[in-house]
Amino acid sequence: MSSANHDQRGLAASVEIDLDANGVVLNIASSRESQRLVSDVNEGESLLNHIHPDDYDFFLASAQWVMASRGGEQTIVLRWARANGRWAKINATLRSDNEHTVRVVLRPDEVEHARRAELQLRRVVEGSAQGVIVRTATDILFTNDAFAHLMGFPSVRELSAHTEEETRAGRNTNSNGAIHPEDRALITEHIRRRLAGEETISRYEFRLQRPDGTIVWVDTAAALVQWDGQPASLSWLTDISRRKRMEEELIKSKEAAEFANRTKTEFLANMSHELRTPLNAIIGFAEVIKDQMFGPIGLKKYADYAKDIHSSGRHLLAVINDILDLSKLEAGKLELRESEVSLDRVGEECMMLIRDRAGKSKVRLIGEFEPLMPPLLCDERALKQVLLNFLSNAVKFTPPGGHVTLGIRRVGDGVAISVADTGIGMSKDEIAVALSVFGQVDSKLARRHRGTGLGMPIAKSLIELHGGTLTVESTPKVGTTMTATFPASRIVAKAA
Repeated sequence: MSSANHDQRGLAASVEIDLDANGVVLNIASSRESQRLVSDVNEGESLLNHIHPDDYDFFLASAQWVMASRGGEQTIVLRWARANGRWAKINATLRSDNEHTVRVVLRPDEVEHARRAELQLRRVVEGSAQGVIVRTATDILFTNDAFAHLMGFPSVRELSAHTEEETRAGRNTNSNGAIHPEDRALITEHIRRRLAGEETISRYEFRLQRPDGTIVWVDTAAALVQWDGQPASLSWLTDISRRKRMEEELIKSKEAAEFANRTKTEFLANMSHELRTPLNAIIGFAEVIKDQMFGPIGLKKYADYAKDIHSSGRHLLAVINDILDLSKLEAGKLELRESEVSLDRVGEECMMLIRDRAGKSKVRLIGEFEPLMPPLLCDERALKQVLLNFLSNAVKFTPPGGHVTLGIRRVGDGVAISVADTGIGMSKDEIAVALSVFGQVDSKLARRHRGTGLGMPIAKSLIELHGGTLTVESTPKVGTTMTATFPASRIVAKAA
């Protein structure tokens, strides 16, 4: 057969088979799209094996007529063998320019193909675990059983029957009856925008309300489609009620925890104020007796008792002040009173305040201040509290003969203030304990000193309140270095 008669456009969506006068296959040409149609057809075999028996005689008669007419053409409908014993309707166009061969061009029946595709798509949609609904602004065009399940019904039939009953009773006045009243405006606006072409694809969450009042949260993926020639909204709905319940429980738990924390903080703040007032009086009177301001005490033992009362009262006051500071920090009520502070001066003052304690502990204090340090914009009282905490801890946990070094230097664009000691040191786990609220490192030396375990957490919070960071480097039996680093924004630039 002449290649001039070869229809390339037909080949792109069809199959061409050359047969002899007896219906034996001489040659097969198929496109990739149509390869499955003739995957089991072989050259040298009769096409009879692939055509329905009731159609084969008509097929042979048509082929003989085409060959006899030399140039004739005829299109017929055949039932073509498919897998699993099924038959598919196809269009067969027969052409010939001689009496010995015929070319058969097979094309799937478009109507049948479309019908089968529609049937398959319907099975997918109706069998989907997600609810599917197609609707316009006023009418519901299609729903599947999964959507009926979301609404509490076993199938679309029962849902439709219920809807009709509600409509007859005058209780179902619009197509949005299944949507929670608080979400209807949201859905109406989405549908309006979608049908107007303003949003072709969208994703959102809303609530369905079942007839018994049960609320079902759904996640929706929606798109604009054409349905019977008119624009419509297609939505795929996934039940997320369980996830929503979990989210609500998490929110409630978080709110309860925050409320408990606020209550604790407020209680600590109130109790701290209530305790400090009488305690200041106790300390004051104990100091009067201890110093014998109004004359000598008859027995020295009473003076010793007054000294113990004064010492214990001062310690208790320090504990209460720490608790008050911590409660203010946790409540976010501690306000910084910022000013330009000379680091050299503050460093010297803190070393002076701790020098007597260091001398009694036989610990040497060393100051290493970088020259010409610029002022730091900070709360001076808070900075002193941080440094005194660093220094007192360093002296406390350094055995006699050791030394503590206070260093102030520039680092990159910021300022670092460090206190290094040659004390007992800490492991990584012990560092975490020391930085936790009420945490105290468990060591023989630590147990010889009283404390609340609040000093380091407060110092850390005060540093962070200034936008700085606290770094702890420590090695057991070697020593510890505490470093407070403040950002460049805290450095006061020198006037030009």
